[in-house]
Amino acid sequence: MRADGDDDGKTSAFRCLDAARYTVAAVVTVLIVAVVVTSLKVVLRPESLRLSVVDGVVYSTPLPASEAVTLQLNLRAENPSGRARMYFLNVTAYLFDGATPASTPTPDEDCIIFFNPTDGAVRQEMAVDLMTSVEATNDPGVMNQTYFELLYADGRVIGDMTLRVDGSLVTEVSSGFNMTRLQVTYYCRPLLVGGSKGGKVSMGRKDVLCTDNLGSQ
Repeated sequence: MRADGDDDGKTSAFRCLDAARYTVAAVVTVLIVAVVVTSLKVVLRPESLRLSVVDGVVYSTPLPASEAVTLQLNLRAENPSGRARMYFLNVTAYLFDGATPASTPTPDEDCIIFFNPTDGAVRQEMAVDLMTSVEATNDPGVMNQTYFELLYADGRVIGDMTLRVDGSLVTEVSSGFNMTRLQVTYYCRPLLVGGSKGGKVSMGRKDVLCTDNLGSQ
């Protein structure tokens, strides 16, 4: 004959065992889901857009008739991904010298001059050139006056310059899934400013790769 207490004890033990099994199963399920989600992100996440300054030079052309100088910038945007199309939108490029941090929170106020390249759509494993120019005058609201004189009157070539490029990067995976638009910033350095394309300043020059930090290339 079994005592009621023994039955209650066994029932409680079975209940605890079942609860433990359910807990372990739930933890394993959560881990499996986490692994699957992480794997999907790795598979679907495309490589980032690569940006460079062609020849590593911002070319300049004095315009005596209008007492101005034209600055020409060629940004090359390359999409290394074979799965996704990338769109580089609302792009602004700011030019800085070594005396002013390019990471300033007010680049439009602190830069020497800025450019507004056109938006670019870059297909898979392709590259496009975002060419732009700006006509600068001896006006503090347009260009730093010291650098205007160096480029316009003296015809100088200025070294160790930094270009900061801000924009929105939209990535469209080939399956039709649109990833969230990201605000990105690139830093391109060291650059030369001045001279004409095809002239001495461009001889032997290589493109300068832009990075997302100021510490390395």
